[in-house]
Amino acid sequence: MDSKRALYYAAIAIGALIAVSVLVSVVSAVLSLAWAVVSGIVSLAVLAGIVYAAYRVGSWLSGGGSGGHDATDLDSIGGTRSGTTSSTSSDTAVDRQDRLRRQYVEGQIDEAEFERRIARELETEDLDDIDRELERER
Repeated sequence: MDSKRALYYAAIAIGALIAVSVLVSVVSAVLSLAWAVVSGIVSLAVLAGIVYAAYRVGSWLSGGGSGGHDATDLDSIGGTRSGTTSSTSSDTAVDRQDRLRRQYVEGQIDEAEFERRIARELETEDLDDIDRELERER
């Protein structure tokens, strides 16, 4: 009976080893799949960052693009880039304000710059009204 019992325990031990081996294989497969997914996502994020940086650098080098413009890059009244046609005296105040709104919506200027220019435009408009009133009185 000892040999039967030894065979019985050996069979149980072999079955337990096989079960543990299958469990370890399944856990390993799940972990490797998760690692592959995370690795793919990180790779795509890095690639997207590189492509975006290349796009921004290309836009900057070509003189186009949007983003943080400083005051030397922009016209004082029209908000157009240096080297392009600036606003003329025939532009109405409404046209200039519409242009500023479009630039803000398109992302060419940020909110603070938009508000600063609109305030300046409104001040200029008020001064124009005063000048017109003075001319009428003369």
